[in-house]
Amino acid sequence: MDKLNDILLIEDDHALRESLEMFLQEKGCRVQSAATGEEGLRMWREISPQVIILDVRLPDISGLEMLPRITRQDPEVKVIVITAFHDMETTIEAMRLGAYDYLRKPIKVHELDRAIDKAMHIALATRDSRPVVGHDQPPDPRNRIIGDTPTMHAIYKTIGLLSRNQASVLVMGETGCGKELIARVIHDSSPNRDEPFVTVDCTTLLDNLLESELFGHARGAFTGAVETKKGRLELAGRGTIFFDEVGDLPLALQAKLLRFLEYREFTPVGSNQVHRSQARIIAATNQDLEAMVQAKSFRQDLMFRLKVVSIKVPPLRRRLADLPELVQFFLFQINQELNTRVTRVEEAAMDRLRDHPWPGNVRELRNVLTKAALDSRGAVLLADAVDTALEAAGAGASGEVDLRSLDEMEQEHIASTLDQTEWNISAAARSLGVSRPTLRKRMARYGLKRPV
Repeated sequence: MDKLNDILLIEDDHALRESLEMFLQEKGCRVQSAATGEEGLRMWREISPQVIILDVRLPDISGLEMLPRITRQDPEVKVIVITAFHDMETTIEAMRLGAYDYLRKPIKVHELDRAIDKAMHIALATRDSRPVVGHDQPPDPRNRIIGDTPTMHAIYKTIGLLSRNQASVLVMGETGCGKELIARVIHDSSPNRDEPFVTVDCTTLLDNLLESELFGHARGAFTGAVETKKGRLELAGRGTIFFDEVGDLPLALQAKLLRFLEYREFTPVGSNQVHRSQARIIAATNQDLEAMVQAKSFRQDLMFRLKVVSIKVPPLRRRLADLPELVQFFLFQINQELNTRVTRVEEAAMDRLRDHPWPGNVRELRNVLTKAALDSRGAVLLADAVDTALEAAGAGASGEVDLRSLDEMEQEHIASTLDQTEWNISAAARSLGVSRPTLRKRMARYGLKRPV
């Protein structure tokens, strides 16, 4: 007989117990009830219910004492704690000990009804979904690329060839698709894997500090330089220096980086001492560098120097065949990091994940799975939890995503301003409140060109 509607009610108030029994029976549930904690524990062992409604104050034992004894032996049972005490500490303690939900007396019927329906839905989803994550699955290496599509296999081959040399690499792809991960795997696959991997975020450093960050500075080189400081190139040693979003590197620094790539020499700010570096250079960008070259916001000679070897990372929406393996990989990591125990995925939840356009790519997927795993509160990743996580990430009812919509709005605004200023770059930049190089970068990013 199907046991998915078995409920155990542990409540010492006779009138309330009878009322709840009648309500649950009308819902079609099979109800067993107990008036004491010990009787409740005995019945729990006998019938193994899917849902337990547990009062905190019982005549012989506290419900909070019973809770961990139950959940340790049966992690899948959903315990709905009820109490007349509304203090914060009891609520927090009940949830910490493994309660599925916490309801206050007097019981609101719609709240209890919703909690039971969701608990039963989880039990059904657990029965009907297959495990995708093993409890004893060995830890995966942090720097591991997931994917079994032809495009990803081509990337693996390229990384294998790069393990034999120190060639410069340009990694191209949308935001969140895993460009830095690929850079780290290249580093980890090289003979110099034990040397440092040093990151330079070209979007966050100020122009006047970037040269010092890259090449270092001598004591007294400028105001505030109270001691000699090594730059990123020197700190990288024979390892790897990773330029994240190299398209945002200022033109003046582009020239200095080009000179370094040509001669492998650099001079710290305020110093006459020439240093040599054997670090590998890996650059990444989500912009079209060739379009930026045409817009004169990126040096062509630097682009050629950086892309001795180039890797184009596909967006997640173009390799959805990899989605199940990515979900499995991330859920195992999330379980380890956040003490969740999601091992199954509701089929409807996987459908939601397949249908989403993933403008934030793999990074967005991991964030959505993290929130959904926490909200699912059990062994199954629920479709409702995925929907909530996607909405929090910016998905509207139409399926459009705020990040994408903002890009479209910016593109339209820039195009409109250019039209109004008759494509006068200086005038358009002033109207938009940005510099001319920044405007040219945005034009290159959106492919905006003056009409012929």
